[in-house]
Amino acid sequence: MTASETIRAALEAKTRAWVAGWHTSPEAPFAIEQIADLYVHDHRLFSYDFGRPHTGVEGWDKAAPYYAGFMAIPRRWTLTPGEDLRVTVQGDIAWATLSLAGSGETQDGDPIDLPEARVTLIFERQDDGDWRIVHEHGSAAIPFPDAVTTRRLLGEAA
Repeated sequence: MTASETIRAALEAKTRAWVAGWHTSPEAPFAIEQIADLYVHDHRLFSYDFGRPHTGVEGWDKAAPYYAGFMAIPRRWTLTPGEDLRVTVQGDIAWATLSLAGSGETQDGDPIDLPEARVTLIFERQDDGDWRIVHEHGSAAIPFPDAVTTRRLLGEAA
């Protein structure tokens, strides 16, 4: 395996760990430690997530309590990654993109459904050689265009 392939494989593993780290259930409640080692722990972290605020959250000191509070909302929450994980490495910066779906329930038992979402994670190589997330962006798909129209726009058979 080349050095580039090794880095890409490590970042794919970190991205899968990021997905797995966002799970919670009464049997295995969310803890910030599930994801903390994936992020830089300073002002450089910037996060645009599925929830609010729409202006994002800046810095680990604000993101960590936000993440913990956000994950206290669902009683149960699971993310299911699509099969389209892509990692691109350019020097000391890399980005991972993937689609995913989320499902769960609130503390009151109401369903939470996130059928189509996308995530971009930007990693930066640290002085110790490890890669950590400096930016994340999650977004949900809007209901248009529909699947048939999308295939047509891409020049694919309907």
